[in-house]
Amino acid sequence: MIEPKYQTLNGLFSDRVFRIPEYQRFYSWLPKQREDLFGDIRELAKKGEDRHHFMATIVCFRTQDVKPVGSLEYRTYDVVDGQQRLTTLILIMKAIQKQLEAGDEKTDISKILVKGDANLLLLQTNNSNRRLLDDYLKHGKHPAKDQIKTYADRNLRSAIHDCERFVTDWLADAGNLMGLLRLLRNRLGFVVYDTDDNKIVYSVFEVLNSRGLDVDWLDKSKSALMGRAFELAKSADAGAAKIDELHKLWEKPMSGWPWSRCRGKRY
Repeated sequence: MIEPKYQTLNGLFSDRVFRIPEYQRFYSWLPKQREDLFGDIRELAKKGEDRHHFMATIVCFRTQDVKPVGSLEYRTYDVVDGQQRLTTLILIMKAIQKQLEAGDEKTDISKILVKGDANLLLLQTNNSNRRLLDDYLKHGKHPAKDQIKTYADRNLRSAIHDCERFVTDWLADAGNLMGLLRLLRNRLGFVVYDTDDNKIVYSVFEVLNSRGLDVDWLDKSKSALMGRAFELAKSADAGAAKIDELHKLWEKPMSGWPWSRCRGKRY
């Protein structure tokens, strides 16, 4: 059973961390998609403080991985749908944190993005540009030119620059960042689908991904294969094992066909 919940970023970030599985596509938003998001935020700022803006659906697989940090516990959720928008919003929050003067708000955002042990990140990715994202969220370090090896790396570096420019422009226009931070944390709404059922996860992936970039043929194939594998399995354990096997196949580079073009094309 999967039940949707309406949540703001504050609620979404309260007791969970997000992981982008290796079989997911890379960060692929381009400046056009980011500018659309920035435009939504600017328009919301013009409206009353009680107004919310629906951003997207987010589909997550609730894993059994729970990380203790001090007296708190954070459960890991695999992001099945919504990673592009979620990643971009987290990059905006990091850009705000870099601009803020030392104080409670700066510390608060730091603790949201990087949990108390300095190793548990709010957003984790297992693909090849993981280090670029980790360095930025932990240290605010921009990817160096010699680190850019794929189109996915270039997209991520471009996103970091775009988000920092957006925050800088906001600061120049509004004079402070508290309004932007309140808006992001309290007035952006998401319909969140959490499930621990592999069968449901891969069945709803294609249906719910109706905003942002179109779902390409590779993602559709992945979704169909994993959903079918779980449906045909003789037991839940067998289904989980088969899906794990498919995950490993999906992560494995293949020579002799255009795999690199689909998953982090080199240039």
